[in-house]
Amino acid sequence: MQNTSPATTAKHELSIFKLTWPIWIENMLRVALSSADVFMLSFYSEKAVAAVGLINQFVFFIQILFLMIVFGSSILISQHLGARKKEEAAVFALGSISLCVIFAIVLTAVVCSQAGNILHFYTLEADVHRYAFQFLTIYSAGSVFTALSMILGTILRAHGYSKVPMIISVIANILNVTGNYCALFSPFGLPVTGVVGVAVSTVFSQFASFVILAVIVWKHHDIHIPFRKVFSIPWTVYKKILSIGVPTAGENLSYNIGQIVIMKIIASLGTDAMTASVYTLTILRFVFISSISIGNGTQIKVGHLVGAKKYNEAHRKVFRYFYVGALISLVLVVAVFFAREPIIHIFTKNDSVFQLISTLLLIAMIHEPGRNFNIIIIPALKGAGDIKFPVLAGMIFMWGIGVLFSWILGIKFGLGLAGIWIALTSDEWIRGLVMYGRWKNGKWRSKSLVTEVSV
Repeated sequence: MQNTSPATTAKHELSIFKLTWPIWIENMLRVALSSADVFMLSFYSEKAVAAVGLINQFVFFIQILFLMIVFGSSILISQHLGARKKEEAAVFALGSISLCVIFAIVLTAVVCSQAGNILHFYTLEADVHRYAFQFLTIYSAGSVFTALSMILGTILRAHGYSKVPMIISVIANILNVTGNYCALFSPFGLPVTGVVGVAVSTVFSQFASFVILAVIVWKHHDIHIPFRKVFSIPWTVYKKILSIGVPTAGENLSYNIGQIVIMKIIASLGTDAMTASVYTLTILRFVFISSISIGNGTQIKVGHLVGAKKYNEAHRKVFRYFYVGALISLVLVVAVFFAREPIIHIFTKNDSVFQLISTLLLIAMIHEPGRNFNIIIIPALKGAGDIKFPVLAGMIFMWGIGVLFSWILGIKFGLGLAGIWIALTSDEWIRGLVMYGRWKNGKWRSKSLVTEVSV
């Protein structure tokens, strides 16, 4: 069942720049979407900022569950397209869409029914708890649209069409910011709906994104997904997606659970510490977003190259992508540090919060270049099919260094928020150097995932 059309044959020849620049814009817009929530809420209530910052950890956790499917399908589709097996790639695309719907329904039921119990894990002021509950329940109720938008965008990017998801992100951002403005600033005499309105705006923007992407994928001449066979997909397809996606997302899941625990540690330091951490991450997202985009493009590129058995080319290019990403991160984080005063004052005038953010940005000049090991080389390993090693190593280092030493340095030794970030910096560098060595020794070369499937 091989398809040898010119479009398919050329997949592994797509340049990293053509793959990455639309992904960069899409990721930048996604960061802008999150930052817009934080920035606009800062005019409403800093307690709302702390609440939404807390819930963003759970939002990411929810998205990671969907990424189990997204990661698996992206790697499988890319490798099969690289191997000129277009029909097999279509079967994996259909299976991933079905799994997303099932996961979203189950997740919505669990989170909405247990939101109160989840938030009792934290020590929160009454207003912060109320805002957090509102955002978490509303967002999770509409998570099916987030899931479907993620998988449809992934299918398009795996086929080399990364511009389309980028354009849809522009539309989603415009809708979200407009909705936030209506919810918080009472234009035309509309009622101020606060966090509830911001959450509804976020869900609506994802719904609109899903509808547009669905129409595009359905009508795209180069992407055929056999929807009529949705009830006859072999269980081996689901098993293959999850056998790759579960451990692949496991590294991210472990990281996010660790971040939730670390946020609990930060919450024990007070609302100022929570707010400073949220603002700092909001600022730094604009620093590491370029490297994340390079990592996204690298995973697709490596998948195509490994599918086409171009191992030496993949080996050489990943190092090049890593060095470019590290250099960009270093330049940007240094620039942010020296321009910190006007940047921080965009978000807050609180002197205590300002000083905390300034300290964290100083630490970030070491932290951010090290982050590149993990957000570029790990996707490369996964794109090659080397799944288990990054997961196991990630869990060991993130918990053994990141989480454990956040408590030791931040609480036990009394270094506070600075101690927590020093621990996180140590995790990024030590874990990252291990991943660098894994790519260099070439053990990923024997991990190709190309198979024959049919419906």
